[in-house]
Amino acid sequence: MATYNGERFLSEQIDSILAQDYANVRVLARDDGSDDGTAAILEEYASRFPERFRVMPSSPGTGHPKWNFLRLMEASTAEYVCFADQDDVWLPQKLSMTMQAMKRLEARYGRELPLLAFTDLRVVNEQLETQHESYWKLHRMNPRQANHFARLLGQNVVTGCTAMLNRPLLKMALRMPDEAEMHDGWTALLAAAFGASEPVLTQTMLYRQHCHNILGAAKPEPQLKVPKLRHHQERQKRWQMSERQAKALLRIHGAELMADKRRILEAFVQCGESGNRLSRIGTALRHGFYVPWVRNNLSMLWYLWDLKAAKVTPQK
Repeated sequence: MATYNGERFLSEQIDSILAQDYANVRVLARDDGSDDGTAAILEEYASRFPERFRVMPSSPGTGHPKWNFLRLMEASTAEYVCFADQDDVWLPQKLSMTMQAMKRLEARYGRELPLLAFTDLRVVNEQLETQHESYWKLHRMNPRQANHFARLLGQNVVTGCTAMLNRPLLKMALRMPDEAEMHDGWTALLAAAFGASEPVLTQTMLYRQHCHNILGAAKPEPQLKVPKLRHHQERQKRWQMSERQAKALLRIHGAELMADKRRILEAFVQCGESGNRLSRIGTALRHGFYVPWVRNNLSMLWYLWDLKAAKVTPQK
């Protein structure tokens, strides 16, 4: 559990984790330099549940959730690890249902491969009133694309607070680079590249939205809205983030990749570097570098077609 100035909802989240119907669960928490009552709440739970709740020693703040989670991953000795945010509520069967998915993965692929199980979320407001029954439906995500490496390069479908990693995936993820946007997207890419994932097709937690969310369930744009031709700033930001992450994966793990996955990764990088617009579009279509929704795909393809103009567009 990674925390930072989360005193408002923290106790409710911890209680929901300790109340899971999967009994063999321990919480490892790390605070990233809060200046509210978060650290005191963590210490209180550590004193009340010394066998089930441990807080990492105080250390300088990392300044970002992904690095906070990485410190936790480095400290963990567990065979299976779940990420927990500070402001959500886990439904009682979250861990048991996710563990069942993990066991199915192990039965199919063995325990030595990097494996990942993850679930849907119910989007709620501060009072835990349902705003959207399914996060996946809200964003029209296809969770089965977690095993489609080419699709995952452009659009992560794994929400970290629902994920369970096995030990091989955790160990591989410890080499997370600066270019990784977030810990969940990076671990999902590693599982797709070297192992496998399984989605649990139900909501196992309440994904609380409030005014202090660092990341959240942003409302998507209407898909009937036609993409604006030369408004490339957001498209460029998304593509370049994915491209940086792909280059980092190639740099760190390229020698370990199977030939087919390496070719896909190299093709994705070439998409944004080729000087030939037909080559860029053809590569994207041939390898299936698609993202959710027709409008988003049109925006991506238009960005690749108009790349020369996009690169000289002033960035906000």
